[in-house]
Parts: sequence; structure tokens; C-alpha cells
Amino acid sequence: MRTILIIDDDVAFTAKLKEQLSEAGYRVLNTSIIAHAERECAREHPDLVLLEVRTERDAGWEALPRLAALQPVIVLSSAGLEEDVMRGFAAGAADYVTKPYRTGELLARIQARMLPEAPVIAPAKPVATAATVEETPAMPSKRRPAEEEPEPVFMSEAEELALLRNTESTPIRQLTESEEQASFGRRLRAERQRRHLTLVQIENDIKVRMYYLQAIEDEQWSLLPRGPAALRMMRAYASYFGIDSAAAEAEYRSRYQVDEKSPAFSFTVGNVNTRITRRTPPRWLIITLAVVLALAIAGGAIAYFDPAFFNQLFGALSS
Repeated sequence: MRTILIIDDDVAFTAKLKEQLSEAGYRVLNTSIIAHAERECAREHPDLVLLEVRTERDAGWEALPRLAALQPVIVLSSAGLEEDVMRGFAAGAADYVTKPYRTGELLARIQARMLPEAPVIAPAKPVATAATVEETPAMPSKRRPAEEEPEPVFMSEAEELALLRNTESTPIRQLTESEEQASFGRRLRAERQRRHLTLVQIENDIKVRMYYLQAIEDEQWSLLPRGPAALRMMRAYASYFGIDSAAAEAEYRSRYQVDEKSPAFSFTVGNVNTRITRRTPPRWLIITLAVVLALAIAGGAIAYFDPAFFNQLFGALSS
């Protein structure tokens, strides 16, 4: 049985992935400690390693070249920037898959990068004697056709570049009736595939992380940031294809409480401008507090430097 070692410090994710690989027929080992993982590789000699490079605060990046020297390593990571992918391949990764992933695609990539099994050595055939030849009836010889080489699972780099160059000339098909009547997420995916676009291209256009885009396509609202930021992502993706997002927004509001009324200061979450509610007090209240604070400071300073001042003042007022 083929053995796969998972290196990831996300316990919930590792448990789910281990279950998927076990159901696919693999023997699965897992660890969240880089040093222990390297000892496991030396002792168990796994056929493949799935590595999250952000394990132990990015310590996986340092271990990647050492692990790749022993067996194929597929980086399975939430670090999905272009420079991260380039860095992974430069360090010796056999493949690079970003989270979230599709299970079927991951299993196909694992099968393609798996070490070949050791050849089985057949036992030596007994030497035929003359008597054996006479007793054995002649059998017609059957020649097996030459085994064809399996088709590659993935395109070469040159083929992929050629496909990207020809994308603009590829005709855009019309949506089928079932696709037009599909749910919000499936309609978005159908529109994207119809126009031959990738999640990376859309991420660059609307500045929303690709794993949020995939969560919207899968209608996994729990994977989106809570509040108005999620609604803005849904609107941005829907308006990119001219799709009405009102029904999906209503569904999201029915599950999570959203307050979009109050103005706010903004910050960035996953390249998406996010707002936090902040109420401004009335102007008169600010002025009153400033005057009271100034008088208190002045009175305190006078009392500190001239303690008799207030006694003289009160005496003068009483007389």
C-alpha cells in the first residue's frame, strides 16, 4: 500500500484530508512538527509528502528542499500568491496546490507525482528438457501488442502558455437553460467557465482572494469573513458577470447578522476594503468636554504651585 505523509499544523484540516486519502486506498501518516516529519521520512520512506509550508510559522519553507531530496513533495498550502508558487517549485516541489482544493483534482495530482512501485521480480523459469518438450503440446504464440505510454495527466508548460495565448480567440458558448436557472454560486461558475476565465484572473480584476471566490461559487458562506465584507465580495463577483446577487445576499443575512448602516473606518482583509462601525459624538459635547478639561488642568496647576490662591480667592468673594 502506498504511503503518504501529511505535514500540517491545522488539526481539523489534517483529519479531513487523512480521511479522504484513506478512502482512496492510501496509508496515511501525519505530523505537525517539522523535525518529527524528517525522522518519519527517514524511517518510513513514504511515497509522497503533502507539505503545508506555513507549518510552525513558515518553517516548512526551510524543510522543503531537504524533504524534496528524499521523495516527491506536493506543497498543499494556503500560501497561494504567484511568488509563493514560484518559490515552492524553485525549492524542489514536485507540484503546488493551493487551499481550498478540489478532492478529485488533488487525488489526480497525487497519482501523477507518486513514486513508481518497485518492479516485481518473477521467479526463474525451469529449464525445459527434451522429454518435457516432447510431452508438452505446441501452443500458438501470442504476441502482446506493445504497451502504449499513458497519456500525461497535465499539460506541459509550453502547451499551457499556448492555451493562454489562444484564450481570446476561443469562442464563448451560450449558457444552457439549466445553467441559467442554477443557484447563485453555480451560475457564477458557469459564467466563468463559459468565458474561459480562471479564479486567478478574476482575483486580479476585482481584488478578491481566489479562495473567497471559490467559496462563493461553492456557496460555502461560513468560509467568508463575517459582516459587510462578505456582501461586498458577493456583489463584486456578481457584478463582474452582470448577475443579480440579491437572493444570495438575503440568504447570507438570514444566517448571519449584518449591519451596513453606520459609517466606518476601513482596513484591508484579503485585498477587500472592510469597514468597521464608528459613531461620532456631537460637536457641542466635544467642546464642552474640552473646556471642562482645560479648567480642571488649570485649577490643578494653580493649586499645585500656589496652594494659598484658592483660600485668598474664597476669602475675597466671601467678604
